[in-house]
Amino acid sequence: MRPRERTQASGRRWAVPGGGFGWDEREPERALRDALAFIRAAAEDGPIPSLLTFDPFFESSFPPSEARKRISLATGTDIGYDLGDDQWVAICGLPLLPASEEALIRDFARRAGQGRSGPRFRFFLDRNGFPADVDCTAVAGHALYERGLIPAGDLVATAQELLLAAVPAGDADRSGAGRDGETLLHPGVPTVYWHDGAEPDALPRSRCHDPVVCANALCVLMEARTLGLRNADDVIDATQRYVAAHLLSDSYLQGSRYYPAPEAFLFAASRLVKDFPECGPWLREPLAQAITAREAPAPARGRDDPRTALNVALRVIAAHNIGLRDGREARLRALLDQQARDGSWAALPYFTLGRLPVYFGSPVLTTLFAAAAVHVSTERGACVDPS
Repeated sequence: MRPRERTQASGRRWAVPGGGFGWDEREPERALRDALAFIRAAAEDGPIPSLLTFDPFFESSFPPSEARKRISLATGTDIGYDLGDDQWVAICGLPLLPASEEALIRDFARRAGQGRSGPRFRFFLDRNGFPADVDCTAVAGHALYERGLIPAGDLVATAQELLLAAVPAGDADRSGAGRDGETLLHPGVPTVYWHDGAEPDALPRSRCHDPVVCANALCVLMEARTLGLRNADDVIDATQRYVAAHLLSDSYLQGSRYYPAPEAFLFAASRLVKDFPECGPWLREPLAQAITAREAPAPARGRDDPRTALNVALRVIAAHNIGLRDGREARLRALLDQQARDGSWAALPYFTLGRLPVYFGSPVLTTLFAAAAVHVSTERGACVDPS
């Protein structure tokens, strides 16, 4: 008996579960080609800002220019600044693009640099009072170095800035409202924002940690240590313990302050395994178990639904990073199944406005992650044996 089939939004035909599955081996390459064409077209149109929504399914959205008023009307809270265009899509996309996309990489690097404030990077393009943050700085700095766009000395300088964000020894106050009410400050672990007065005109932000941000910071700190960064061991050790505790305690299942879905953390932590062999013994197996557990049958849960294209893409990349082959074809099929005819994947929540239920995402951002996932799933980007 032939397996049942259905036609997807992309017009492709797939065998559905229950009758076996498979596809034209050229299909992932066509999907990647279409996705990159969509990203190029979006970049040619000018800025690539995030979209915002109160809806965890992202069925409706609004531009950043309307955000302050809409947030005030919906929550009764004035956030204190006007949201403008951001370069977060470019910062996220810079490490995700295939190396062959040299023009796009240069363009995204230029966009990311527009938000630079000295050695630090800001989320927003406009100087609206929002300070530079550790996440943007770590992701942008590491990507620029990996792409060969900054020298080793610049990455070390970036890492030195990240060290300044670490909570001083002996400081364990409670500060900031997290998803679980309060957030403990952990000595030696970087906070999301600096509190050193380097930006005197910037709006004050809460002192808090985020495990996704910490994993991204670790990538820079550990890389820079191999390049001559000094006096970083205590911060690296404390941050590794913090990241490990978040994973081993299953706290990642609740998302984090700024990243609502578990997959964001699994993706960020998996980069440590890929780039630093010494992280494998304490991260690889727990990450593999977490990825597998997220793929068990479950009802839809909105922003953290494991079946959304963004979450599937993040798991595909995370599994590739740690060398997990089991389930690889099913993950790829689930991702390609959701590609639209124009080569894109729909906007979905990737991060939030901290304490407020305001989600950021865009079709370009989802498509960047999905394209990276398809790329590493093809033969040229296939998993390597971690042994």
